[in-house]
Amino acid sequence: MSANVKMLDLSYNNVTCIGHSYLRPVEQSLTHLHLSHNRLINTTREVFGNMPHLQWLDLSSNQLAELDFDTFRNTKMMQVLLLTHNQLSSIPTQLFRPTSGLRVVDMSHNKLRSLPDTLFTQSGLEQLILSHNLLSHVPVSSLGAATAATLCELNLSWNSIVEVSSPDVFSRFKSLMWLDMSHNRLLRIKDSTFLFVSRLSFLDLSHNSQMVLETRGRSFKGLEDSLLELHLCNTSLGSMPELLLPALRTLRLAQNRIQDVPVEVARSLTSLQQLDVSYNQLQAVPPAARSMPHLRCLELAGNPITTLSNTSFQGAMEHLQELDIRHLTLNYFQPSALSRMASLRTLSLSPYDHVHDYSVPEIIQQNTGLRNLHIQVLENTDLEKEMLGPLPYKVRNITLSGRGLTSVPHSLFKGIRSFRLHFTLHNTSVETLPHSLFEQMSWVRNLSIDVRDNSLHSVGNPNTGEFPGVLNTMFITELQLEGNTWTCDCQIGWVEVWQRKKRQYMCQPDKQARVPGCHKISAEQDDLREARCENRNNASLIEVLKLDVECGWGSGASANSPFWVLGVTVIFFTSLQVNH
Repeated sequence: MSANVKMLDLSYNNVTCIGHSYLRPVEQSLTHLHLSHNRLINTTREVFGNMPHLQWLDLSSNQLAELDFDTFRNTKMMQVLLLTHNQLSSIPTQLFRPTSGLRVVDMSHNKLRSLPDTLFTQSGLEQLILSHNLLSHVPVSSLGAATAATLCELNLSWNSIVEVSSPDVFSRFKSLMWLDMSHNRLLRIKDSTFLFVSRLSFLDLSHNSQMVLETRGRSFKGLEDSLLELHLCNTSLGSMPELLLPALRTLRLAQNRIQDVPVEVARSLTSLQQLDVSYNQLQAVPPAARSMPHLRCLELAGNPITTLSNTSFQGAMEHLQELDIRHLTLNYFQPSALSRMASLRTLSLSPYDHVHDYSVPEIIQQNTGLRNLHIQVLENTDLEKEMLGPLPYKVRNITLSGRGLTSVPHSLFKGIRSFRLHFTLHNTSVETLPHSLFEQMSWVRNLSIDVRDNSLHSVGNPNTGEFPGVLNTMFITELQLEGNTWTCDCQIGWVEVWQRKKRQYMCQPDKQARVPGCHKISAEQDDLREARCENRNNASLIEVLKLDVECGWGSGASANSPFWVLGVTVIFFTSLQVNH
């Protein structure tokens, strides 16, 4: 190996042991060393102890059960250490003494029951991640005064912490801005617990199912001016907690037993922008939301609300940008209920069998700014009658989810009137997406598809153009297929040809200006190598299509579709840009 190597990536191998001299040729030059997803069982001074310029060490997803106390003896410049997803049950007290520049340490997903006292003594540590361990208390004594003073983010979620005994626990955390103690066993948040963390802006106490808060908001005393986001989901709240937090912007109270949101709440949460009260016991849209002038997102899913009328979303709610009304117990949905919400951009809802003549296009016909539509189906339906009709012109993202969806009607996209569409199908029981489904997209020119994690066996070829930019044709710009049980035959053979065309004619946004004739593509990489063929022993879909299945561009299309063969001639063309 060259002595000038600065970055070395040996991740995703079967490395069980590293010889003492193996890294010696590069140990004086290395700044980044990646060893994740191997089978290492310990770390030693001989391997990692003499890397004076090493800044980033990733040992995550190994089988580490032991770390030698002098592992980093002369590795003093390390800034980021990733030890997540290992088998560590203890950490040597002296482990970090040689390091002076640690900024990020991730020891999540291990078996740690405690950390030794004064484990961290140097200043500069910004982020400490200890989630998914067996800790029974907040490891305050493990952080020296200098370390505690600079810590900005502390993640203690998914442990077994029972209490935060007094405000003194956090008294030294003067810079703490982000604290996650969700999924623990907290019983009570006492008066003034967070009094001394005056910079705290994010606090998650969710999923402490027996937790009790002090009355009159005293549990959060000291956070009035700093706290921007508070999560109290699944904390057995029987009523809306008293919160005197005028700076708060996001409040999550899902999965509790709240029956009402009193109007007084609006007076004490004057800056609130996002309110999540989903899966509670609300029987109506909370009137308090009408008096929250900055509210932009309201999540009401899973409440026993039976009626939505044109008076349900009045006042400040007319300015909502995001609304979630999935899984209500509706028997009446007035078609004009959402008509005043001119700013609505994202809507999540469900089919409602007990609502007479329920029509999604009719409900949203006045929401001309709507861009994102999510429909979740829990009971068996195909959405044919619910989606019949034209959609607003700006709807360009449609997501269908829920195991109750077993098939998709051929007319699903007939109402689309946007030139580009992102279609997501997630966690459904749909087994096939036929070519005829995409024939109804008369407006769409650029289509991106994400069908990860379903029950799909086949998908027809949606493309109607040989390459992007052809007038009055549609071309896929992005395709995500992982997490299905594909039958790899000529019904899906078009995918391999499409991938070649994509590489030929499309490029990342940052390269578009430098490559003539290049069409912009999403920065997200397609996952065709991770998609698997159930009928080919779960081999990679793209490898099977390349090597075993001989198909053409017309595969997966209807019988009267043309059969195009990808030639070797370079085609130059001018793309038609449509501004809308």
